[in-house]
Amino acid sequence: MEAASHSEHSHEHHEMPTEGSALTGVAVSATLHCLTGCAIGEVAGMAIGTALGFSNLGTIALAVALAFLFGYTLTSLPLLRAGLALSAVIPIALASDTISIATMEVVDNLIMLTVPGAMEAHLSDLLFWGALSFALAVAFVLTVPVNRWLIARGKGHTAVHETGIHGGPPPRVVGTVLAVAAIFGTTVLIAEGITNEDMGHGDGHEAAAPAEAGGEHGGHAESGATAGEGSLGLTAEDRGLTLELDRAELPRGRRATLGFRIVSEDGSPVTDYEVEHERELHLIVVRSDLSGFQHLHPTRDANGRWSTPITLPDAGTYRVYADFNHDGGDYTLGSNLTVEGETEIRGLPAPSEVARTDSGYRVALDGEAHAGEASELTFEVTRGGEPVDVDPYLGADGHLVALRESDLAYLHTHPEGSATGDGIRFAADFPSEGAYRLFLQFKHRGEVRTAEFTVDVPG
Repeated sequence: MEAASHSEHSHEHHEMPTEGSALTGVAVSATLHCLTGCAIGEVAGMAIGTALGFSNLGTIALAVALAFLFGYTLTSLPLLRAGLALSAVIPIALASDTISIATMEVVDNLIMLTVPGAMEAHLSDLLFWGALSFALAVAFVLTVPVNRWLIARGKGHTAVHETGIHGGPPPRVVGTVLAVAAIFGTTVLIAEGITNEDMGHGDGHEAAAPAEAGGEHGGHAESGATAGEGSLGLTAEDRGLTLELDRAELPRGRRATLGFRIVSEDGSPVTDYEVEHERELHLIVVRSDLSGFQHLHPTRDANGRWSTPITLPDAGTYRVYADFNHDGGDYTLGSNLTVEGETEIRGLPAPSEVARTDSGYRVALDGEAHAGEASELTFEVTRGGEPVDVDPYLGADGHLVALRESDLAYLHTHPEGSATGDGIRFAADFPSEGAYRLFLQFKHRGEVRTAEFTVDVPG
């Protein structure tokens, strides 16, 4: 019965064209059929992976697996309904769809990885759906010639055509949906590109950002603190170099990629950096209320784009500082980053000469801070009442970041000598009076620890 059914259907198909517009038409129709199942799986995988906070690799793996599953299923169901045995259907589906689906998956996932911020976007972000729509449209265009080549040689979709059994939505309907998706995706990506360009070259916006961030958490702008010598990171541009973030918003509580470039006046990315503290560039990220401090070391590709994985657990405005040395000059450029959601602003902890880390270290601060002059600060690290001999970290005994509460200015600090039982010593330049937050990082037993202090600097 099954053999008869198969034989009956096999006489219903027309001879497959091998050249010209007729071959192209068959290739387009076959690709639209394959795209239907592939798109269902790709969209489902991307949506599920994004919603559940999977890594980029995990999300792509899920999307690829579901694309093959739905693609094969869409081809197999009509054959099974027509009475073909599963043992006969499986090789037909594999021969028909494998290369086609693989081509689409390589193309659309490469595009999703290439579009800045697409893999980190929320399901509620237009960027996510726009990039995915655009990727599927491009994947279709590039897969048509692959299917055309296969069909001309009696391979690929020919395996299904020879059965005379076809299923799935009409190609015209799929083609119409695809055209709409292509227009939508292209529009979103163009708009996103224009928005990012405006943010990277905004006129005066970046200069105002730190003050706005300070005002958000009740900073002391009225105290008379002004940007002076030693106040850095207040703008995204300095001496012809500009910090350009790939995007100004990242998801909350989910691992994402923070990408950026340092560009010169002609718009070309900087690629020649000088190593300072064992790195070409140090990236500091902190929320506007000086909580959530992170010190990251991003990697740079051959095109000058820096990137690093990051997780921002709380909503709010964050300040991103790129600290580096270029052409003999020290630079600290700053830009704002937003994490959407209800923001709970925290006041600064009270000043204290002792800080404790989560891992049980006690750090005591000794020294007097004064505005307008170099101040020597010494940090003594103990654990369980016993002094700790710290390991070298970034070419010194420790790393110290100081930020001013009023405007989030970033201050230069310099390690002084080596710890020989006298503590970790730094020279810090406080340009004005006011409240500052100090973040001391030291290394012990192979792990970097962070101790945080609030310091009131008198005039």
